[in-house]
Amino acid sequence: MKNTSHLKHFLIIFLCIIQLSNADSNLISETCLHTPDPNLCITTYNSNPASAKADLYGLAKIGSDILLQKASSTKANITTLLKNASLNKEDQLVRSLNCSAELYDMIINYDLPEINEAVTKGDPKFGQDAANDIALEADTCEKCFLKTSPIYDQNKFVHDFSLVLSAIIQMLL
Repeated sequence: MKNTSHLKHFLIIFLCIIQLSNADSNLISETCLHTPDPNLCITTYNSNPASAKADLYGLAKIGSDILLQKASSTKANITTLLKNASLNKEDQLVRSLNCSAELYDMIINYDLPEINEAVTKGDPKFGQDAANDIALEADTCEKCFLKTSPIYDQNKFVHDFSLVLSAIIQMLL
């Protein structure tokens, strides 16, 4: 009799744990379905272990952190490309990369801190505006180049994911 009772308690606890973990992954799936790019949203958030336990505000903060990492790596890539272009005296490429560097400085130093502050202080509207600004700045960065930029894939991610983040922040309003 005692073994049956222990087994019942174990099964109940086990089922509760499964329900909680399913609820966490369902929040990501349900949230991402209401964004412009559900696949990008789901794969990006699922690649970050902290997302599994996050609420909607947490997902907004994690999204901002993801964008900061990607924008910072893009800026580092721009800096490397700029050094090489300067050495090779590629004036047009230098101008295009300088334009991109300024835009990524805006993203890193102004827009992303604004998102973090807006989400942290519970005033998400300003965060949504900043996320939309990031999309415009990444798009403008691409337009700095006469042809497809050498940072196209990074720009595309920053652009697309900032629109995902904007949609998530919109859900906080």
